[in-house]
Amino acid sequence: MLTQHLDHINVLEVGENSKDKKGLSNKILNIIRTTQRNNIELTAIADNKANVLLTLNALILSAIIPYVLTRTDVILENYLFIPIALAAFTSFATIYQAALVLKPSDFDQDRVGTHPSVKPSPFFFGNFYKMKTEDYYVYLEEGLSNPNLINAHLAQDLYYIGRRLGIKMARIRTAFNIFLIGLSLTLISTAIILIFV
Repeated sequence: MLTQHLDHINVLEVGENSKDKKGLSNKILNIIRTTQRNNIELTAIADNKANVLLTLNALILSAIIPYVLTRTDVILENYLFIPIALAAFTSFATIYQAALVLKPSDFDQDRVGTHPSVKPSPFFFGNFYKMKTEDYYVYLEEGLSNPNLINAHLAQDLYYIGRRLGIKMARIRTAFNIFLIGLSLTLISTAIILIFV
């Protein structure tokens, strides 16, 4: 876990070829940039999938509602309210999960519980957006004064970005599962009603 390693963050080597031992080597900076870029791209992919699910299910609901309002008698007589209710519930549940993926995270809550000896990173907007300009300058200068502290802040940022990405992906998977299971149950119930009723 991150908190177990922050005490030992100074063991992170800054590169054998680096003349300035206080800074980060190009190799480590490239690794950090690549990881951050990958996380940003994966976050965009998760958001796109959530948008597709949200749009698709909104279209399904917009088709169901007028049909139910204009053919209530036929639906009740032929027991079609069962698959329609399943389809509506599936769409609502999928939209809810997709909206959670797109909802901005509560970064104040997400970033509590960091190691007590390391202040939150000054490089993440959620840690300083409520600060005054003067306070932030002091906060940033303090964060940049110690190379090991910079390493700890970078580790914090990578950890929290990755954790947020993991939550998004888990919710996307849940949304797809709800949609696929609900769609299957809707089709099965429709087929049973059409064959046996």
